[in-house]
Amino acid sequence: MKNGHDHHDEASNVVSLAGARKHAKAAAKTRNGRGSDKRRVTPGQWLTSGLFVVLAIGGVFALTVPLLRAAGILGD
Repeated sequence: MKNGHDHHDEASNVVSLAGARKHAKAAAKTRNGRGSDKRRVTPGQWLTSGLFVVLAIGGVFALTVPLLRAAGILGD
């Protein structure tokens, strides 16, 4: 160790930020095959999203029906 620096013959692990971005972009292109960064939505994600929408609509009805009945707008 001379002047605070190690001088090893091994390659450095330091990578430039621009080089890392270029490498990540090239890896993404080869992984997707199309070169786009968009992901496809799977059927399971559609099903889960639909379930959350149904639960949200049911929650709105569960909260508003008692209020509408108390106001006399909605009958028994």
